[in-house]
Amino acid sequence: MAVTDWRQLLSADDGYELRPGAAASEIAATETALAAAFPAELRQLYLATDGVFDHPGQWFVIWPLSQIVTRNRQAWPQDGPARRELVGFGDDGTGAPFCVPRDGGTGIFAWSAIDRKATLLASSLPGFWSRWTAGTLPPH
Repeated sequence: MAVTDWRQLLSADDGYELRPGAAASEIAATETALAAAFPAELRQLYLATDGVFDHPGQWFVIWPLSQIVTRNRQAWPQDGPARRELVGFGDDGTGAPFCVPRDGGTGIFAWSAIDRKATLLASSLPGFWSRWTAGTLPPH
């Protein structure tokens, strides 16, 4: 698998602020707290930046690690068993979280709390980000 230059890919749009990268131990602690295995691409993203802030919209498109455990633990009981199979790591600005499979599997999904189901947005995290910034993700 090719290694993505996350700092370059994420900073390609002027409206985003990157944070300093997280330590590998912080990523591992987050995975442990959620009994999850992040996909390798998500681990690499967090090593490059601990969250991506959208200045025009004033929200974190990609949540800092410090928010991931709390947000997922709050969502899992109210959204039901299917949501427990996913780990949210960001959102679209309306509260619909972007998720990866909790077991480290492939795919980036949007979770709908109304429909209580996930919609596949992209097969990879770099593909997701490219489509997010281009505005070409499927409706969710």
